[in-house]
Amino acid sequence: MTPRAFTWLNPARWPSLLVAMAVLVVMFLLSGAILAVSVRLLGGLEAHHSAWQAAWPWLLAWRLSLYAALALVWWRKLRPRAVARLRQDHDDGRQALAKLRRLEVMALGILALIEVTNLINRLGGA
Repeated sequence: MTPRAFTWLNPARWPSLLVAMAVLVVMFLLSGAILAVSVRLLGGLEAHHSAWQAAWPWLLAWRLSLYAALALVWWRKLRPRAVARLRQDHDDGRQALAKLRRLEVMALGILALIEVTNLINRLGGA
């Protein structure tokens, strides 16, 4: 076997659109399976909804701690490596660093929108 025979096994060579679509499909199927199991175990959709409402503060705390952990890993471990790599660019990484900052702000905005949407749903919907 030649070493090139199994290059399709390397995830770095997969098209990013294909990976994104596959992740979305898997997330959709997994969330549907979790919902189906939850509804079945709790005895109905109304019971599932009331259990979800009762667990909301704990789920909020879990999400906020997850966001904090991800932010800590990003700022302490990953961002310094990315900035050092971007600084090797021909313009000392100015343009790429500006794009990185915009991307960070957009990610924070998306997280804020997700949490605002969850809060609106918690308060009774729009």
